[in-house]
Amino acid sequence: MIHLDTQIVTWLYLRKIRNLGDAAQRLLRRTSAPMISPFVIVELEILTELGRISPPSVPQMIATLEDQIGLVQSEASMSAVSEAACRFAWTRDPFDRLIVANAMADGAKLITADQMILRHFDQAVW
Repeated sequence: MIHLDTQIVTWLYLRKIRNLGDAAQRLLRRTSAPMISPFVIVELEILTELGRISPPSVPQMIATLEDQIGLVQSEASMSAVSEAACRFAWTRDPFDRLIVANAMADGAKLITADQMILRHFDQAVW
């Protein structure tokens, strides 16, 4: 099982898979249903509102990736995610913390380009 970080979702939507590391590309090729935390959707919406990304709409972006790569949303319970998020204190970025915690709650690897996550989360892959 793999989860995708927000930046990876954006790159996949923009068809910039070549931006991904070799290990991440291999992992993506081997999975039929990559997952995202619902918090990725919230972060994408905020990035859109701030003008940092400009998809037609976040729901359309997610629907496109559902069709193209079989993207699904995690159904981990909020209590499991919250419990996992309280087990580490290496970041104060709320989205990084919740996205990593969601991957932890699902027992999944997380494909990310975020150096802080890669340093501290042993299931992070680049």
